[in-house]
Amino acid sequence: MLPSARGHSGLPIINMSFDYSKDFKKLLDVLSSIDISLQMISHAKSDKATAAFISKKSLAARLNVAPVVIDKLIHTGIASGGTAGLVEGIHYCKLDPSETNTSAFLFDAPKVLEAAWQNFANYKND
Repeated sequence: MLPSARGHSGLPIINMSFDYSKDFKKLLDVLSSIDISLQMISHAKSDKATAAFISKKSLAARLNVAPVVIDKLIHTGIASGGTAGLVEGIHYCKLDPSETNTSAFLFDAPKVLEAAWQNFANYKND
């Protein structure tokens, strides 16, 4: 009789269950960051209109802030009449004018990051 790969309880001795979902999520985050970086490089080399937009989640990850901070910046833009925060038509756009869920907005990464840098007191725009 050949030895069995099962223990006394009849269950396999080696449990081969791996959680790939965490690794997959990390990989997606890295790829998203690379994609945004490539967009920034492309935009810096040519002053053409934005060729690609990103989601609120990707923008928040790029700025290393929580997505709720993006919501606050949008609210600041609305409350200030466009003098501060994120402004519709400059930093983001809506696919549907009646849309209120900021997760469905499309963001212009180069313009948002440029505006973020402008908020530093000693930043020099060369």
